[in-house]
Amino acid sequence: MAQRLVGCLLAAGLASLVTSCKERSDKPIAGLLAAGAPVLRIEGKEQRTVAVGAQLLGDVTLTATGPAVLEYFGGGLRFLEKGDTLEVGDAGEAKLHGSNLPPRRWADGAIQEAQRVPRIVAARYTNVQVTPTSAHEDAYSSTQYFVAFFTPNGLQKLGSDTQHEGPHQPLPAPPFRPKVPFIHAGELGEGGLVAVVDDGFAVAETDDLATAVLLEGREVPLGRTVRLLVPDGSEVILKGKDGSEVEVEGPVDLRLR
Repeated sequence: MAQRLVGCLLAAGLASLVTSCKERSDKPIAGLLAAGAPVLRIEGKEQRTVAVGAQLLGDVTLTATGPAVLEYFGGGLRFLEKGDTLEVGDAGEAKLHGSNLPPRRWADGAIQEAQRVPRIVAARYTNVQVTPTSAHEDAYSSTQYFVAFFTPNGLQKLGSDTQHEGPHQPLPAPPFRPKVPFIHAGELGEGGLVAVVDDGFAVAETDDLATAVLLEGREVPLGRTVRLLVPDGSEVILKGKDGSEVEVEGPVDLRLR
């Protein structure tokens, strides 16, 4: 009887050990929603710039060279600042079901309570992991990400043509440019409210899934922005055309329309 009990305990312990040593899933669990400076993926001794809109696996280690935000497929958001290093799957936000920022909406020139909006997060991101070599220049530009990954035939060219990166032809004029179906770094558009970050940073997302990081001290027209993310400790002033000003304190996930 004692031998049987010991055997059961050993079997249970072995099963527990196998479970604890189980490899991480090879399915992506997050995406890079926005970056105000390159986010680097560490691969051994190399560092490669991650594209805005890229899917990220749990075992990927990232280093931020400036403000950025990850969006987990469960809905959680993880803000990064310069110098932060993170293994994607180790973040507490990876285990959340739903956004960890209080939802609010903009109506009648004021911030009002709002219900949480469920979304299929994974569909917003692509399996492109890093930017091409040509995007590694001295100055970071959201245009580099856009041209390399989200212009017509850009991805196909990267995969089939080793002599060129991105599309061979200039982009067509905006009215004839196909919409990008994924999150990507891009312009917010003109008009609308004007945002001024008073402290920290904020992240804007447009109705065509373009994102941008807003930095301190700059007046930025929000244009087609539909979602403004303000992390904890950050403050943003929203200015209307009539001269009105409304202060937005983080953390908040603000729906503008």
